[in-house]
Amino acid sequence: MTDDFACPPWCQQSAGHLHVETDGPGDYHTAEIALIDLPEIPGLRGETAFAVRVEQYVTAGAVYQPVISLGLGGAGEPDDDAFTLDEADILASAISRAVTAVRNARTGRDQDDDAQG
Repeated sequence: MTDDFACPPWCQQSAGHLHVETDGPGDYHTAEIALIDLPEIPGLRGETAFAVRVEQYVTAGAVYQPVISLGLGGAGEPDDDAFTLDEADILASAISRAVTAVRNARTGRDQDDDAQG
């Protein structure tokens, strides 16, 4: 293997873990970033886990850009969605804005309730 197959600093697998065949399937560098246990929300979802991973696909002829993989049900589930770094950054920003919007609305309502009460 060449230096193209060396593990990036974020990869959590052992050195030399890639098994890439000429004209065959590739392999992945991976890092488990978080596995978040989520409680049941009645009517929305059962108890589950949310996995956040970094993955990078490597073949004999190419090293692809790393992606952020997100999925309910734990790491490596078939329903995982992969995002480029830019897409993941936009998604994280949008989630942060949504949380802020709801929290700010609650704070404003709580202040109105205090003023009336």
